[in-house]
Amino acid sequence: MNKFKDNVSYIIGFLLLIIAVIDLVKMIMNIDGGGIIRYLYDILFIIGAIVFILSNILGIMPVSSSKKALFDEILGYLSSHAPRSGEMYKVPPELYDRLKNNKRDKEVLSLLAKDICAFCDIDSTDLSIHVRDDLAEAAGTFNAYYSEIHISLINTRTAGEVLAVLIHECMHYILREKKLWLESREKNEYLTDIACLYFGFGNYINRGYILIGYLKRNEIRYLMRLI
Repeated sequence: MNKFKDNVSYIIGFLLLIIAVIDLVKMIMNIDGGGIIRYLYDILFIIGAIVFILSNILGIMPVSSSKKALFDEILGYLSSHAPRSGEMYKVPPELYDRLKNNKRDKEVLSLLAKDICAFCDIDSTDLSIHVRDDLAEAAGTFNAYYSEIHISLINTRTAGEVLAVLIHECMHYILREKKLWLESREKNEYLTDIACLYFGFGNYINRGYILIGYLKRNEIRYLMRLI
């Protein structure tokens, strides 16, 4: 049952892909001699949906050369400034069970954050976790001044997503404590997501961070192969 839950996004992705391809074929077959312009918007929309499914959900689209260059730059920065153990993080089963039972459990989120930071040899004594019902603009945020992580329950649907967002926000804290950052804000967000993979949290990011992170699933899989 748990294996099915872990792969449900792939199953949904394949079903959506089949539906989109069938719709595209039907539309093309129904186009008459001069009707392609009339259907152009719908065709482009379906093609865009197919690309989205292949890259974000199934993760089988090739990564662009510009993204590869960006990823090489960030991985080079991390490898030269922050050696890693090479171990993969495993969430304590009892904590994950509690999270599945109640995503609002602030105590278990705090314990998970402490465990995530400790895995990277970071003391998180001053880090606090806040669960928000009114945070609509993001799945989570990190306030560096107050060392606060805010998790949005509006934009996180499952325990897997909550855990992935928590890992991402904890990584902001971890990178701050390790004094790792890049000048560009966008590059820093990529740095944070890639650092999650680099330091051993890739399995949880791949399962839960789809549709809400900076990285698409095909990019996550590409980076995990590199790492």
